[in-house]
Amino acid sequence: MVSFIASTGVSLYKRFPNEASELYRPYMLEEMSKCNEHLSLILKEKSFSQRRLKWHYINARKHYKHIEFIVEYISPKEAKYYVNGPLVPKYDPDMGGDVFHPNGFQKIEEIIYEGDANQFQLLKKLTSDLKDQLINLNNYYRTIELNDGQLLEMMQLQLFRIATMSFNGYDATISLEGIKEAGWSLEGVNKAFTYFNIYAEREPSVMHPFQRSVTLFKTAQKQLDAHTDFNSFDRLGFIVRYINPLNENIVKLHNSAHLPWSGRKQALKLNNSSLFSRRNFNLQYFSIYYDDTLYNAKQAALGKLLFFDQRLSGGNNMSCATCHNPEKGFTDGRNVTITTGVIKDNIRNTPSLLDVAFQKAFFYDGRAYQLEQQVFDVVHNKNEMQSTLDEAVNKLNKSAEYRMLFDNAFEDNSGITAYNIQKAISEYEKTLVTFNSPFDKYIQGDLTSLSKEAIDGYNLFAGKALCGSCHFFPVFNGAVPPFYNDSEFEVLGVPVSAGVKEIDPDKGRFNVTGVKEFMYAFKTPTVRNSALTAPYMHNGIYNTLEDVVDFYHKGGGAGMGLAIENQTLPFDSLDLNAYEKKAIVSFLQALTDTSGVVSRPQSLPEVKEIIIKAGDY
Repeated sequence: MVSFIASTGVSLYKRFPNEASELYRPYMLEEMSKCNEHLSLILKEKSFSQRRLKWHYINARKHYKHIEFIVEYISPKEAKYYVNGPLVPKYDPDMGGDVFHPNGFQKIEEIIYEGDANQFQLLKKLTSDLKDQLINLNNYYRTIELNDGQLLEMMQLQLFRIATMSFNGYDATISLEGIKEAGWSLEGVNKAFTYFNIYAEREPSVMHPFQRSVTLFKTAQKQLDAHTDFNSFDRLGFIVRYINPLNENIVKLHNSAHLPWSGRKQALKLNNSSLFSRRNFNLQYFSIYYDDTLYNAKQAALGKLLFFDQRLSGGNNMSCATCHNPEKGFTDGRNVTITTGVIKDNIRNTPSLLDVAFQKAFFYDGRAYQLEQQVFDVVHNKNEMQSTLDEAVNKLNKSAEYRMLFDNAFEDNSGITAYNIQKAISEYEKTLVTFNSPFDKYIQGDLTSLSKEAIDGYNLFAGKALCGSCHFFPVFNGAVPPFYNDSEFEVLGVPVSAGVKEIDPDKGRFNVTGVKEFMYAFKTPTVRNSALTAPYMHNGIYNTLEDVVDFYHKGGGAGMGLAIENQTLPFDSLDLNAYEKKAIVSFLQALTDTSGVVSRPQSLPEVKEIIIKAGDY
């Protein structure tokens, strides 16, 4: 059994208060032991009795969900690869390019709910492995130092996880018990929170947020217990009425109790009371250099000029904006990318750059892991700009204005370099953040901003249609919350053209990894602003959102009769009626927001002796 415990590490804060954490520790260890007790009952079964196995599994799962927020924070690799990983293979370039096949709870659930006696021995092996992993974690957690500020941050992350994953069925796609499991998670968070009464008793300013949270936990738990049906649950209402206020009060308690914030480098700014707003996302987390912030605004302004400058291309006839048109949601409206080169294979639909920063993989096949690398690939691509960054440096150095702008934008006065071009463009792309759509306004409390049809559409998107288990709220791409250090790739079975029962020959992620499980797999893009970015899919074969919804409704390629062994999309019909399809489209349209990001430069710096050949910037 591989273990990452020694390398994951949690920052130890021995000089900070850990009273509530120490009071909580026995409960945490007891819940993990109870989970293992029920896993042991699975191992003791003599035959494949689905009824008994489900009972054991559900009880083990309940106890795990009570402490999930601890495991996910302290031992994220164990959680991802061995305890509660997704039902798709994972490829991790940071771990030697190994492929990790599904293990842990989700695979066990799949066998118990959909398997048969032929998989009984596999079930026992998976259960035994999971039990061993939890025993290792239990031993580790007996002595690990935690502080109370950290524990509160873990609770916030679990609230985020409930809203973005549990409500969307991410780790209960077979049983569809995501709402019930959210209730178990909330029980566990609530239990840990009760130990913070020691602060409320000492400090009057802590009493109000503590008591307010106690009331919210109680009423929220009643709501979850009373409405466990996965398809009909009102997710948005619960987030607005309970998740947001709970987070706000936990932040108030954290500050009133004068507990330190961990300062952990992560995607979410947990000291912000608004859990799902743009303000809560830390864009620097997605940068190569986390602490490199001093000149970012100047670099972004420079990058905007470069983005629209055709002189970055070999023929002075193509800019980034040629394919990423602001008026088309930073796409180009074509089925596949325009090509200026001679190589014609493997050309794909142009993805939007709106909210592009919130991910850890770029291009449909995920071959780039930083925005700077994405810029490099496009400039050097023989199908696109047909140039090199060194050639671009030589051109731009002929402009006195560009030389001045680069000197002002980079602290070391390094001037116009290949990396500085990449950095500037990537900083501009990071400013293309939306998060002010009617949907976002609703989440922030403006309950008039969405129609009932759009609200129903989101609940379908996250529930019955299972879209939200890949397009994660609130970014709605495939970057996995709440840590956003991994991007999902899915095999959908997209045909070569609409109505044709033949798989598109583009091998997608397989071209990068060489792993057969990723044959025809593509990165899950955001559906924010999708109303602006037609046509759709990696090959642009669908012209309307209605076409896309119908593709998923039919069960993807396999559901339409294509022979695809490794499709990750459920291939049975979603059984959506006409209103439900229309409601999902209404929700997608409510994600539209390009405010403040579509302007073009009024002019570009003059570059001596270099003339733009065709078109405008």
